[in-house]
Amino acid sequence: MEPNLLANDLAQRGDFEVHRWHFSPPVKDFFHPAVLERSLSQGSKRPKFERIIKNISKRIASLMRNKRNERALIEAVSREKPDLLHIHNIHSADINQSTLLKLPADIPIVWTLHDFWPLRAVAFSWSEREDSRLNRHEIGPWSRKTLLQKRDIFFSSRRNVTLVAPSLYVQRVARHYSARHHIPCKFIPHVVNRTFFLPQDRTAARIHWNLDPGKLWIGVGSTWNNSRKGMDVLWRALSLIDCRSVGLLIWGHESNPQHPIRDLVVRSVGHVEDVEKLASLYASVDVFVCPTKADTGPLTVIESMAVGTPPLASKVGGIPERVTHEHNGLLFPSQDHESLAMIIAECVKKPSRLHELGSNARELAQQNFNPDHHVDLHCELYQQIIRKATF
Repeated sequence: MEPNLLANDLAQRGDFEVHRWHFSPPVKDFFHPAVLERSLSQGSKRPKFERIIKNISKRIASLMRNKRNERALIEAVSREKPDLLHIHNIHSADINQSTLLKLPADIPIVWTLHDFWPLRAVAFSWSEREDSRLNRHEIGPWSRKTLLQKRDIFFSSRRNVTLVAPSLYVQRVARHYSARHHIPCKFIPHVVNRTFFLPQDRTAARIHWNLDPGKLWIGVGSTWNNSRKGMDVLWRALSLIDCRSVGLLIWGHESNPQHPIRDLVVRSVGHVEDVEKLASLYASVDVFVCPTKADTGPLTVIESMAVGTPPLASKVGGIPERVTHEHNGLLFPSQDHESLAMIIAECVKKPSRLHELGSNARELAQQNFNPDHHVDLHCELYQQIIRKATF
C-alpha cells in the first residue's frame, strides 16, 4: 500500500492524528548544459568529461536538496511534535541517517523498507546467476565504506527504531544486517487499492487502448534505462520466438525500444499516474511480465493479480512468496531469457491456461492482500511502540 493510502485509512479510523510530510522531487542535474542532453539510447557512450560533469552536477543537486529537505523535516517535527515518525523512501528526497540523528532522540521511528538502502551501502544488488546472497553487482555511486559507517552510527545511536518488511525475504535480509544492533523487524505485506484494482472487461479495455484483439498481449510496466528492471532479458526472450501473434504493451517509459523485433507490435503509453488508467492497462493484457533482476517484492505483481491478470515474473526476492508457478502465475529463473522465451511461446500456443491462472491470482490477492488487515497491523504496531515509549 502506498504511504498516502495508509495515511488516509488511518485518519479515517480516528485512532491516530496523522500528519503527512512530502519533500521535493528528485533533481536530475544542477549543472545542465546542452552537451549533457545526448541520449545514451542513441548508441555512443558519453565521453568521459561529460560523465564527470554530470556526476558532479548530481552531487551538487543532491547536497542542495538534502539541506533543504533536512531543514523542512526538522521544522515539521519541531512544530507537530509527533509521538511516532513513520518514514518510507526518504533517500528519494536525499534525506539520510545523518538527518534523522538530528531529530529528537525520544521520538520512535518506524521505517518501511522498500529496498535495502537503509541497511546497506546500496538499494539493490544482484549476481549474474540467481544467488540468494545477491552480493556481486551493486547499484550506488557513493563510497560503500562511508555509507555503512553512517548506518552503523545511526542504528547504534537510535535504539527506538522498528523496521517494517513488505516480504519475508526482506525481513530475512533485514534481520541479518541489523542483528548486531538488535533492531526489530516486523513483516507487513504490501496491498493495493481495491477501489481501482478490480477485474475489468478485457475486450472493453483493449478497445480503449486500441489493441488488436487477435494477438496475445504482454504487459510490462518498467523503464529501459535501469538495468535492474530486466527489460533487456525480456527483449532477448522476445527475439527468440515467433512474434506474429504477440503484442507488447509498455507503460512507464516514454518511447519504444531502439532495436525492433520482427513482427512484434509494440505499443508504448508512457508514464501513467492515473490509477484508473493503470488498472485498465493491467486488464487489457493477457499476461503481465516482471523480468526484474533484483527486487524486494514489486507492487506491480500484486496490482496485476488484483485485476485478474496472471504475472510472469523472475524468481527473485519476495516474488516467489506471492506467485506460485502454474497456480496463480508463472516464474522463470532470473536473467534466463531462454526460459522466459519458452514460457511466452507456450502461452501463445495455449492462451486458455492464462484464464485459470488469472482467476487464481485474483482470488489469492483478495485473501492475502487485504487493505483492512494491513491497516490493523500498522495500528497494532504503532500502539505497541507508543505504549513502550511512555514507560
